[in-house]
Amino acid sequence: MPEGTDLSKLRVEQHRLARRAESTQSFDSLAWFVLAVVGVLVVATFRDYGIPWDGQGEAVFGGLLLKYYESGFRDLSAFQFVNFRFYGGGFELPAAILSRSLPFGEYATRHLFNALLGMVGLAATWRLARTLGGARSGALAVLLLALNPGWYGNAFINARDVPFAAGMTCCLLFSLRALDELPRITWRTCVLFGVALGLTVSVRVGGVLAIGFLLVPIALWLVARARSGAAPSVLAREVLVIGASLLQLLVIAYGVMVVFWPWAIQSPLNPLRALLMFSHFPFDAMVLFEGKLVPAKALPASYLPVQFAVRAPESLLIGLAGAVIFGVLALREGRWSWLETRNLRIVTVVFAAVFPFLYFAMFRPVAYNGMRHFLFVIPTLSVLAALAFDRALSAPLRSARIALALGLAFAGIAQARALVTLHPNQYTYFNAFVGGPQGAQGRYELDYWGTSLAEATHLLVHDLESCNQDPDPGQPPLKVYVCGNVWSASTYFPAWLSPVERLDQADFQIAINDFFCKRPPGSRPVAGVTRAGALLSWVDDLRPKAAAAIGGFAQSRGLDCGDVVQRAKR
Repeated sequence: MPEGTDLSKLRVEQHRLARRAESTQSFDSLAWFVLAVVGVLVVATFRDYGIPWDGQGEAVFGGLLLKYYESGFRDLSAFQFVNFRFYGGGFELPAAILSRSLPFGEYATRHLFNALLGMVGLAATWRLARTLGGARSGALAVLLLALNPGWYGNAFINARDVPFAAGMTCCLLFSLRALDELPRITWRTCVLFGVALGLTVSVRVGGVLAIGFLLVPIALWLVARARSGAAPSVLAREVLVIGASLLQLLVIAYGVMVVFWPWAIQSPLNPLRALLMFSHFPFDAMVLFEGKLVPAKALPASYLPVQFAVRAPESLLIGLAGAVIFGVLALREGRWSWLETRNLRIVTVVFAAVFPFLYFAMFRPVAYNGMRHFLFVIPTLSVLAALAFDRALSAPLRSARIALALGLAFAGIAQARALVTLHPNQYTYFNAFVGGPQGAQGRYELDYWGTSLAEATHLLVHDLESCNQDPDPGQPPLKVYVCGNVWSASTYFPAWLSPVERLDQADFQIAINDFFCKRPPGSRPVAGVTRAGALLSWVDDLRPKAAAAIGGFAQSRGLDCGDVVQRAKR
């Protein structure tokens, strides 16, 4: 009888392990499927995205860095180009090389490369959540991030913050690996972490923060070792071993960094100069926040949390609320200790997610364009939300589990719909708590990158050609004033359109819908680019007799050229 009972228990345990393995494989397959779908979408749509405000300057900087190497380190023009030397070329240098090699054109190639780095961020987020909570947590995290319009839209156009966020997430993932290996961090982990850190810092020098995200849990690990009774001599040896590993890691990171950021090696103090410059960034413009114009240097402490609260998908906010509740309950019930070795990984991720908000509230650095400078916290917050959902899906009540699963499915469908509706301006997303993009209009910045100027330009060209208003060969080109970054529109000008520097010189105005762009008196609206009820950019006809001339031609063609020609999509 006892032997039969033992055999029965063994079979039950084997069955349980088999089901767990099947579940793990299923959720891993789901994560791979999400990455594959995103990859297909990237390849299918990367040409749809317009040129962001900084796109031209970044492309020029990448070309100058390439000249530095091609000239045998003699051409130093990259280090005199505006203030780009403070950023490094972790994205721009490889983008410049790819632009020469691929047949898509410079800006389309940049969009493709940018989106692929965004996918690196997705993969790192998946592995980070999987390391902490298992396969289901990993699948939930990659879904939350892939369906986040703020992340997805920026992934194609944001050549600084998305690569930086991907790098920071990789560094965080390797930090967990290093913690598991303490006190002797393996050479493989040092290499992986060092390469990731070097690339991240070469995009933005603020990547040094990744070291802090590792040092804090290491300090807690040492405290735990001391409390467990480790002798001072043993602790001293462990500190030396850890220090030697970190030194190896930093040497590797520095070697990688200077390849992509050669200005950093022109003087030993240059990285420090860059860090100090960004801590007091010279930006004096106004920022639209909660319907008011506020100096970028005097933003309230609520700026960053409010920006996150109105721009994050509802599912992410709900998941984070659940994470807070679960965390508080665990602490109150005494089931969780900050110093337990197995909990240090959670401490590391929580610290990486919370510290940027605390830093902003305490020191109020210059910020603008929503929370794009803090985009690197989104993958980490997605991981924490996924862990909370994963725990809730293990609730004892079957009905509660089913309800939550259905809720997540509906949320995913809603987010996918938002991605389609806003394409290719997904980063202008706002959640339902603020009324979507339409409710955010006039309260927060929408198309601050100005990528919709490309579509506005196409609409103007189409309207003029349809109404036979494009000049014949040999005639002077029509003059266009661009309120925004001129390159974001003029790149798409045909030969018969020419950009001008002053509004009073222009026949037309193409403008992003921001507070510094105005419609002059007597102008005639020609076209508008809208998404989800929000106007992103528009075109004005500034010619005094244009309406009558176009109207007469329109009647003969049956076209509506005399009135407002709204060609807004979706």
